[in-house]
Amino acid sequence: MSIAKPRKASLVDTIGAGYRALHRRLWVVSIPAAMSAYLWLGAPLVLAPLAAAVQGRLQQAAAMLGSDAGAQARLVRNVLDADLRVALAWLNFVPVLAPASAVAPRAAPISLAGPLALLAAAGLINVAALLISSVFLTLLAEAVRQEAPALRHSLQRALRVAGDIALYLLSLVGAGVLLALPLLAISALVIALVPMATLGVLLVWYIALFWAYVYTGFAPEAIVISRAGPLRAIASSVRIVRRDLAGTLGLLLVSFVISSGLAVIWRQLAQNPLGLAVAMLGSAYVGSGLSAARLEFYRERILRWGG
Repeated sequence: MSIAKPRKASLVDTIGAGYRALHRRLWVVSIPAAMSAYLWLGAPLVLAPLAAAVQGRLQQAAAMLGSDAGAQARLVRNVLDADLRVALAWLNFVPVLAPASAVAPRAAPISLAGPLALLAAAGLINVAALLISSVFLTLLAEAVRQEAPALRHSLQRALRVAGDIALYLLSLVGAGVLLALPLLAISALVIALVPMATLGVLLVWYIALFWAYVYTGFAPEAIVISRAGPLRAIASSVRIVRRDLAGTLGLLLVSFVISSGLAVIWRQLAQNPLGLAVAMLGSAYVGSGLSAARLEFYRERILRWGG
């Protein structure tokens, strides 16, 4: 008599399980919805008043693209007037609907006076983004694990998650710097000796960074589902991707297609106040479900393979 092995969950199963988990804590959707509302309705951060030297460097970079003077001026102005809140939120794991660059801000922009102001803004934004992301991921993980709601415990757990995610990212950056420094020196030497190889070198770096992201990308899921420390979370992520590379790439591709395709629809809806509200809630719901699907993907495989 043979013993039936557990069936491997398909991508459809995983995404469906993610949305079922989200429905257990549907109010979690309010977190990305509130963040999107802040991005659309709050005051943007802009670079416009920075020193003229910065504008000069931007103009030099634009000139290297070979476009006409008018296009170069528009490119520099777009960079200087761009809202930096999303660009500076490197530690954000919450799916948000960011305004398109062509959308006029609904509040007066906040001008950053110089590099120190830019650095301070980046620090504040990332501390806030990390704390909010940790609460969001902790609540979703508890829904995935089907744990009874306990808000005080969840917030305490979210603080530990924030610390573990910060240590995970610091470990990743540290290891990346150690590995990248000699490779950067080699890349610079190759570009200096063979300028025509610049595009190829950049492509190699892009591919390397992409695969580093793929293999380590489930570390936050390991932290909130397995409650692993930073190093064990990275090891768990690498092990899962190695054992199911096709499933990992499939989930990333499906999530990207869904998010990118719907983003076009959300921005079309956001032309009026009612449509903007629908777009924010719809984007928050879809994005939260896909985030829960990543947690389900990790949980199903870690239960099947152990760890």
